[in-house]
Amino acid sequence: MKINEKTKWNGVYDVVVLGFGGAGGTAARFAAENGAQVLLVDAAPYGHEGGNTRYSAQHVAMAHDRKKIAEYYEQLAAPYNFDQKTMAAYLDGFVNMPQYFKKYFGIDPFIWSRDNQPGDHLAKKKNLCEYPEYRGSDTFDFALVHNQDFDAELWKVIRAQVVTNAANIDVWLNSKAEHLLQDEATGEIAGVVINRNKKQYYIHARKGVIVATGGFENNKQMQQDYLHVTKLTPLGTLYNKGDGIKMTAEVGAKMWHMSNYESLGIVPSYVIAEGENERGRQVSGWQNVKSGAIFVVADDGTRFMREDAKFRHGHIAEHGDYLLPHAYDNAWLVFDNQQYQKFVLEQKQGKLKYGKFFDKVVSASSLTQLAQKMNVPAANLENTVSQFNEFATNGKDLEFGRAPESMTSFDLKDDVHAVKLAPAVLNTQGGPEHDEFARVLDVNDQPIKRLYTAGELGGMCVNCYQGGGNLAECLIFGKIAGENAAKLEPIEDSINLTEKLPRINDLLDGEKDDQIELGQNQFLGSSEAGIGGRILVRVTYFDNKIKKIEVLENHETEGIGAVAIDRIPQEMVSNNSTDVDAVSGASTTTNALKEAVNAAIKKAQNSSKGE
Repeated sequence: MKINEKTKWNGVYDVVVLGFGGAGGTAARFAAENGAQVLLVDAAPYGHEGGNTRYSAQHVAMAHDRKKIAEYYEQLAAPYNFDQKTMAAYLDGFVNMPQYFKKYFGIDPFIWSRDNQPGDHLAKKKNLCEYPEYRGSDTFDFALVHNQDFDAELWKVIRAQVVTNAANIDVWLNSKAEHLLQDEATGEIAGVVINRNKKQYYIHARKGVIVATGGFENNKQMQQDYLHVTKLTPLGTLYNKGDGIKMTAEVGAKMWHMSNYESLGIVPSYVIAEGENERGRQVSGWQNVKSGAIFVVADDGTRFMREDAKFRHGHIAEHGDYLLPHAYDNAWLVFDNQQYQKFVLEQKQGKLKYGKFFDKVVSASSLTQLAQKMNVPAANLENTVSQFNEFATNGKDLEFGRAPESMTSFDLKDDVHAVKLAPAVLNTQGGPEHDEFARVLDVNDQPIKRLYTAGELGGMCVNCYQGGGNLAECLIFGKIAGENAAKLEPIEDSINLTEKLPRINDLLDGEKDDQIELGQNQFLGSSEAGIGGRILVRVTYFDNKIKKIEVLENHETEGIGAVAIDRIPQEMVSNNSTDVDAVSGASTTTNALKEAVNAAIKKAQNSSKGE
């Protein structure tokens, strides 16, 4: 959107950062520490900020040998081209990552190859790198905050740095950036239009704007236009909607890596289908969905993948390459009743990996009836089962090469079942191209003045993705963008400021609990150990008994985290103890609840002692 000297502004900052995930939080922190007054904006409401960084494994890519990691990344990119200078800045950050953690986080990082011990709460990995067959891959490693993953701990560290710099950073949450404002005379980016509480605010950026709004995992139209799929189920944040792509395109940015995206799944790149605007549930190592009398079919009722294939962020081996399975609209997991009983046993043992599994099951007394319910051709489904049984009997999957020991013939004397699947997206990689200084480039490969980007919006991955690489670029290019924007000379033109907005920090305001009412024998307890950060409880406690537990605040993930929030407090009250079993798949939430309730009980006990 073009502006001129007549434009009326509602507020002024040195640097405006759009997107409060790992990249945006990092950029805001470093801009502030370099003397800038910063406005940090995110579309998500309080407690849901954090982008995909919050939901990630918290593994940050690093390397020990600069020459080897360059060789490895050349092979990951092949046969596609990449900018050598930008890649060099990226990989320099890999080898400097341990120093980054020490200098900027005050943490001696947990380096996987050096520090991993039996009993650490970490995902099992046969290899640290995803492509061990590539030259130089042995130098790859991971840096973590501590010996645990999938707990949002890196995100909490980044968030804490923003809080520490609150004197120089205002935070607007639940506020959507809509347009970049470009000076019609100079072409410089001079500010942003932000929609907050259904009102548009024109915010002037005296030095620069950093766009770190993530990808387009939640934008159906962009998925259709750029990925040639109709709908993907997001595994991360629900707030990445391609806003940064639209805004930067408006001011002439050149796009790159638009067709590239990553996935995971219970089988390669597929998860159990959820409702509209719901996150998919990632479940790793669920053997019963890929071993036995069970397989996956597409819209036409036929198989289309090796269900037990080892996948690399959803990509499976295909004719010498690694590709995502096609994203079908009507894919199903099909299984017989013996397989169904395996899931029943999982539930009885408290080991069912997806709590809503049986709510999703469709059953029928015959394949013909099941096909009707699935909306697939009955003849195709019957032929697929017949062929699968033949493969299982002969011990050889002639179609996809599934392991013989993973196949069991269907018993059609009893009911047959199906569960709807959906193609999943972890994150997209496309967005505005940037250079080694994190400057956004235009279609002529020239920097757009005062405009920067970092993170998954225009990520570095052009072909094969190595896990931890996106988190690394959030830290690397977030820092570069924040520092470079803050060091620019400010725009000195006088502006028409129509109103002086008060300083707003939704992040700090959301954490205030001093106005919570407490009755007799009621005590507050909190924990920062939840996946979403803070969990706040009010506990009614007297006569050494837990009478009531109220969860006043939580920002846990939809689905299994919410189950723990509902169930665990009731069990604690019933048992008069916080020593209760964790909800399967939600151990982090369970432990955070225990910590919060124990903190409240400790206050109650100290109160009874007069302390």
